[in-house]
Order: sequence, then structure tokens, then C-alpha cells
Amino acid sequence: MPLLAALMLMQVVAPLPATPGAATTPNEQALYADCVRAANEGVPGAIDAATQWKNGTGGVPARHCLGLAYMGANRPADAARAFEDAARVAEAQGNPAAAELYGQAGNALLIAEQYARAEVVLSNAMVLAARRPALKGEMLIDRARAREAQGNALGARSDLEQAVELAPDDALGWLLLGTLARREERLDAARPALANALRLAPDDPDVQLEAGNMAAMDGDYAKARTLWNAAVRAGRDTPAGKSADTALLRNPE
Repeated sequence: MPLLAALMLMQVVAPLPATPGAATTPNEQALYADCVRAANEGVPGAIDAATQWKNGTGGVPARHCLGLAYMGANRPADAARAFEDAARVAEAQGNPAAAELYGQAGNALLIAEQYARAEVVLSNAMVLAARRPALKGEMLIDRARAREAQGNALGARSDLEQAVELAPDDALGWLLLGTLARREERLDAARPALANALRLAPDDPDVQLEAGNMAAMDGDYAKARTLWNAAVRAGRDTPAGKSADTALLRNPE
């Protein structure tokens, strides 16, 4: 799997901050809450229930919940279609949730490894998020993953450099920017990026792993082992934890 697509890929696609779309009545709000709960818990029949609601009175909320139900069933390509459907309806209504919904569609497409489509959807989403820097920064990070997966390292680097300017407190942007630079042996760029990632997310095993790899490249194996050990403790069963464990075996004291 491509580098940036592998790192932090399975981000949670969550409900929107508020009930999206036209769920303005107590009954609609209750339907959305129940639907999301069933989707997130993997309740049998969640997809059918969301589909029935969508085909009945449901608008944006039903379509969004259907996407969540597909994600819960490990069907990200279907989830992406549902999120895009919700986004199109929201956009037609002038609903500001359209930008987040397109972003969630792009993230689902990344999980489905449909990278070219993800790039297109995220590029369109950024038009709607033009005046929302933090959200646009998140979308740039996801588009960078899509671009790197297609072999466009320069495009990915450009997106990540913009992302950390727009969302400087997002550790993921710094992590991916530093990881890409380290892999390309642009170490003067990798060091500060990974240092920022470690400052923002000191307990994240992906960050600890990459910061340890950077320390090893600099010849500081004591620091590298400290960080790798931390990654193993923080996420022993995660890909990062397993990679850190392998690095420790290869670099004993």
C-alpha cells in the first residue's frame, strides 16, 4: 500500500457536529440519532433501516446515516456513494454540511483504495471549504494521500505544505509531511515536521514510530529505541506498533 495511504488510513467517519440537513423536528432528530447509533454499533439491519428512511421521508440525514451504516459494514465504496448523495442534496439546499459530507466521501474512497476518484471528490469539496481553513486543511491532507497513492509525490508534498499552514495544530499533517520528506531523504525538512507531530501527538504510535525512524537516520539509536518502545506500548497490535517492534529487533542495544 502507498506510504501516505497506509498511515492513519482508517480514520473514523463520524456523524456531523449537528444533525445535518433538514432534521429540524424532534422526530427527525430522534430518527437520525437512532440511525447513527445503529450504524456505529453494527446493528443488523442498519443498512436496510437507513435505506428505508432515505426512500421515505429522509433527506440529508438519512443519506448520511446510510453512509455510516455502510462504513460499519466495511463497505467503504458504497459508503462513499451515500455520502456523495447526501452532499449533493445538501449543496442543492445551500446546507453548509455539504463540504464535510464531500470530505467524508473522499475519506471513504481512500479506504476503498479508489484514489483517483478520491482526489476528484476532495478537490471539489475544497471549493466549498474555501473559507474554512481547518476543514480545508483536513481535506488537503486526504488529497495528499490520494495523490501519493497515484505516484504524485510532488502534488502530495504541495498539499501537505498547504495543510500545515492552514491547520498547524493537526498532527497528522505534520506526520505525513515529515514521513514523506524522510522517505525522500530531505532530512532538513523531515526533522522539524516530525518534531511538530511529536509535540502535538506525543502518545500516538504512528508519530512515535516515525520520530524514532528519524532519530535512527540521525544516528541517535538511544532516542530511536525510546520512541520505538513507546510506540509498542501505545499500540502493540497496530501496524505502527508492530513496525516499531521489528525496528527494535533489528537495532538491539
